Amino acid sequence: MVRITPRALLRFQMPKQGKPMVWPYTIAAKWSHFNLAYEWKMNWTFRYTIYGMITVFPFVWYIDSKVNSPAAKATYKRLKKLEHEKEQEAHRWADISGRYANR
Repeated sequence: MVRITPRALLRFQMPKQGKPMVWPYTIAAKWSHFNLAYEWKMNWTFRYTIYGMITVFPFVWYIDSKVNSPAAKATYKRLKKLEHEKEQEAHRWADISGRYANR
């Protein structure tokens, strides 16, 4: 068994890259500058957005699992086929004596 001490871990730390950016240009830099604890404490919209997402997630997951089940997909395909056949039949017997009769 290998014992890793905190002193041994210091050898594997990344070296400091100088002073922080004045304006973080990349997404990773923006994420690293984001102060989550401050936003959670001071920004009620951020906090309630997270609460809302956690509350709604089980309902969305349930509806998604029911809608995308194989039985629902087969029913949807059957209904679309019937609708297409009905539309084709309506066009087949349509009256062509109107405006577009000679085209």
